[in-house]
Amino acid sequence: MLKVKIITAYFGSFPDYFHLWLKSCEENKDINFLIVTDQKINYDIPINVEVFYIKFENLRNLIKEKIKSDIILEKPYKLCDFKATYGIIFNDFLNGFDYWGHCDIDLIFGNIRKFLNEYHLENYDKFLKFGHLSLYKNDKEVNERFKLSSNWKNVLTTSENLGFDEKNGIYEIYKENNFPIFEKCLFADISKIYKRFRLAFKEKNYNYQIFYKKNNGIYRKYWIDGKFGEQEFLYIHFSKRKFPKETFDYKKIDSYLITNLGFFELKDSNDISIQDIKKFNTYKGYIYEKLEYFFYKLKRVQRRIKIFFKRN
Repeated sequence: MLKVKIITAYFGSFPDYFHLWLKSCEENKDINFLIVTDQKINYDIPINVEVFYIKFENLRNLIKEKIKSDIILEKPYKLCDFKATYGIIFNDFLNGFDYWGHCDIDLIFGNIRKFLNEYHLENYDKFLKFGHLSLYKNDKEVNERFKLSSNWKNVLTTSENLGFDEKNGIYEIYKENNFPIFEKCLFADISKIYKRFRLAFKEKNYNYQIFYKKNNGIYRKYWIDGKFGEQEFLYIHFSKRKFPKETFDYKKIDSYLITNLGFFELKDSNDISIQDIKKFNTYKGYIYEKLEYFFYKLKRVQRRIKIFFKRN
């Protein structure tokens, strides 16, 4: 079995649902995790989770030492541009591992190993293409590939976040050089545009759908053509949304709904009804969601205009 370690670097207060993220790590018993942080973790740390406590300024020094280059790292969010370098930065934690990865914590994992086996992780140097979870073969040549971008030094020496962990950086390197990369969307990436939970980009959505965790899997239940269907995902990513505190004991509950309203105990996924979907993931109609899309795009244009005038 291929040994995998997934790294997240997080500075500042953890989100209120951090314990649910941590438990979803624990349930992936044959996957290892490394949390790099300056925060004390006030939960029981699973046996497959390692914590590297370090101050942000000390991490900055460590990165400069490992990469052997000047960098600008003023705020933790800029770490997104450094994710593709984690194989070098944290190589001391990766001895004996076949693959390493980076992930975010605004997500809940499903059954990771099931998907890695089904889609043959061993055939790829990079598995998945987004910053919220990507895996890389733990090989010196692979770990150095970020340097194939003519822009890599500029990326690491500007305070602006350039999205180097995704399309505008490491992904582009893999595509241009025909390196083996697995790109299929195996995860539920929840769109930032809409209030209800629906998949981002061009992924298939249904008017009546709901997402949930069942045991160690992440699922979507949907209604179409007069019957229910179910789809399993590697994980669900909900992009920094804020949720109220759940009312169930997360240590005792293995199944729960994951909605824009929060997390709710789920006793039996077979009991999910149309009424439950309408209550917890309300579809308000085609025109309503078109308006949500319009106002989201309008805000983005306004933001770009402000940035333009600020720079000029």
